[in-house]
Formats: sequence, C-alpha cells, structure tokens
Amino acid sequence: MKKVYNVLAIDLGASSGRGILYTFDGKSLREKVVHRFANGAEEEKGHLVWNAAGIYKEICRAIRFADEACGKVDSIGVDTWGVDFGLIGKDGRLLENPRHYRDAVNTEMRRKYAEKDKAFFDIAGVSVNDFNTTYQLLARKEEKFDWSQVQYLLFMPQLFGYFLTGVAATEPTIASTGGFFVNGTFDKGFLREAGVPSGIFPPVRKTFAALGSLNEQTKRLSGISYDLPVILSPGHDTACAVLCCKERSHPLYLSSGTWSLFGTVEEKPVLSDMAFYGKYTNELGGDGNVRFLRNIMGMWVIQECRREWADAGMKFDYPAIVRMAESAEVTGAYIDLNDDIFFSPGQMATKVCEYVREKQGIQLMTVGEIAACVYQSMAMSYSRAFEELKKITGREYKVLQILGGGSQNAYLNGIIERKLGIPVLAGSIEASSLGNALGQLVGLGAGSLQSLREKIF
Repeated sequence: MKKVYNVLAIDLGASSGRGILYTFDGKSLREKVVHRFANGAEEEKGHLVWNAAGIYKEICRAIRFADEACGKVDSIGVDTWGVDFGLIGKDGRLLENPRHYRDAVNTEMRRKYAEKDKAFFDIAGVSVNDFNTTYQLLARKEEKFDWSQVQYLLFMPQLFGYFLTGVAATEPTIASTGGFFVNGTFDKGFLREAGVPSGIFPPVRKTFAALGSLNEQTKRLSGISYDLPVILSPGHDTACAVLCCKERSHPLYLSSGTWSLFGTVEEKPVLSDMAFYGKYTNELGGDGNVRFLRNIMGMWVIQECRREWADAGMKFDYPAIVRMAESAEVTGAYIDLNDDIFFSPGQMATKVCEYVREKQGIQLMTVGEIAACVYQSMAMSYSRAFEELKKITGREYKVLQILGGGSQNAYLNGIIERKLGIPVLAGSIEASSLGNALGQLVGLGAGSLQSLREKIF
C-alpha cells in the first residue's frame, strides 16, 4: 500500500469554491487550502445560470496550485450543491450554461404542478421544493425543449468530471437529490411525464469508483503531464459532510452553509405522511445509508444582507456582523426563513425589515438587530425541525453536530443549544471537503471507509 497520498478536494458551493489538498500518511490527515474563488448566479437570456466554463478554469487553477504544493497529486474529487445539471450535446460540448436552482421559472412550475406534490414525493421520498430537478425538467417541457440534441444530462459534479476527463457517469448521492432516482435508476414514469428520454442519463457508477484520468486539455490548462485520476467521491456536498460525523449510529447533524441541512441517517427511506408534511427528504449517503433531512434556508440570508450593506458602503466581515448581533437590543423579531420572499437574491436586509414590520409590527433599526433576527430565526427553524424529526423517527438524540462553515459561529451555536436543549458539537469547518477527501482515499485503496474514519476522526 502506498504510504502517503495527496488528494485534491474540489468543493463547490453556491457562493464560493475551494480546492483543498489533503495529505494522508496512513495515520493522520493534513490539509492545505490551495485555492479559493467566488461563485454565484449570473443572468443570461432571462435566466439565472452558472458560469460552467469559468468554474472549470478555477478547478484547473486549483490542480496547478496543488501540484506545485506537493509535487504530485494522486487524485481529484468534485462535490457540489444538489439538483442542478448541465446538458451535453451530440458533439460532446455543453449546450448552454446550467440553470441555477434559484431561477424564477422553477417557482412557476412548482405552483403549476402543486396538485402533484404528494405524487412527486412518493417517487423517491424527496421533499417538494421550488428548486427540485423535477420542476427544472418540467420547465423544459413547457418551453418545448428539443431533447434530441442532448447526449448526456449530467448533475453538476459529473459535469465537471466530464470536463476534466471526457467520461460521462452518474453518481448516486447527487442523483438522489433530483427527486426521481430510485433503487439505482431514474423513474421512467416521471421521465415520460416530463418528456425526457431516459437514454440521456449515463451509466450509474458506484460512489468511490474511479471516473477516469484527466484529458489532455485539462492537463495543459493545469500545467501537469502525468495521469491523474478523478474519483467519484460523494457528489453532493452534504453527503461528503455527513461522512465526518463522529457519531456513527443515527447521528443528528446540521450541515451549515448557504443552506442548512438538518437531519439524521437512516438505513432506509422514511416515506411517511409525517415526513412529507414535515418537508423532510431522503437522499443517499456515501456509505449507502439514507440522509433523512430537512432543507432550511441557511447563511444565504445573512450573505445577501451583507451584500446589500456592502452596496450601501457598509462593508462588514462576518465576525463583525456576529459581534453586532450579540450586542444588539433584543427585539423579539423573527422571520420564516423558507418564505418565498427570501429565496431570490437582492435587497435581503430590506426584505427582512419589511417582513418583520408587516408580520410583527417591529421596526429593525440597526445591522445588529437585523442580523440577530436572522440568527434567532435560524435557531428557531432548527428547533422546529428537531421536534418534528423526533416524532417522525421515534428516536431521542443526545448531541447535535454542526458541520461546515456555520460551525465556527459560537454565537449562533449558543442560541441553537438553548433552543434544542442538547449539547452542540462544532465539527469541521471544511466538512464537505474533508468528506470528499475521505471518499478519494477509499477509492485509491488507502483503507475502508470505516478504518479511515477511525484514524482520521
């Protein structure tokens, strides 16, 4: 067995991307951030889209920087947010920039097909949300999209895997976010309804398998000459993060980033009416179990508030915003984070103030009061999800592990702890990247998932 492994985790979030180099010596794991870059929605032809070519170039830069940092990289893995996809044409090229899950047309489809909510949930146990892949595909049906020009539909991690290697594949954890992936295949009944040919989905490959090696174009852009494999780490960032839970059996976790994913792990999908009405979802984990969780708007609202404040000439970093929230007057204001008004970008602080004034008659006056309102609302959302989860699963949970960037917010963690009434354990800030690296090490033969977790955690 190789004694030292250097693996590059490409972790793409809705607001930023990062490349982190992990070095495993058989006993412990060291990390080095080699590249960070901004990411986000762009407007194009009346839609919100992702700049796929730009992201690909940033990935190539990360490979170059990782190679310079360690001498030789042993593998790469890519994880991203869920539900979105890219379309590859018959000529092997991307037909158009992938649409963003916050594109307004998705909300229109969700409303148009509202009577199908329970039927869509029953397909795979995925909660009904505006951003679901199901509604994105139904939007294409409304537009009379010509599927005959499409060779592959690739979810985002595999889209970039295709750019890197030229090999097309489907990875289960990311496919399960779509809403129509069941027992290792895509539901043909839904595809017929949406008018989508089943042949555009490439073969399903096992998580942790090798996708292929970098193609010549990627090697040239990355400045390397050796063969470098891309491993199918869990494609969904939350699936990566959950691999980092210290508790093995039915852990309670909060993956805290732009989105908050609050839930546990079950051996099989939970398809009860309580799960449906509680807006819980069933997605696959890298270990083959089910991530039973609820999607809650997370740091997105604060991120967008910060952007509005910056546009007004008030530039604050996140620690400064937290300090202002801590020292703000207690107003009792709160918002429903999952209200449609907070889903779209732009003027978020203004939306928060108007919402609170209309619903509660409270006037928020300062940055600190607005931020405190948002943080309190986040904790309240987690508390409600926690009580629902206990009823649905019939389990008691002794500790909540917070994973991801939100884990470093001690102020918010304290509020959560008081609301839930159980201890909060702050986990890895880069949990998605760390789980990505763990998956690569499994794929490279450095050890089993269980043995690696015991050594690393």
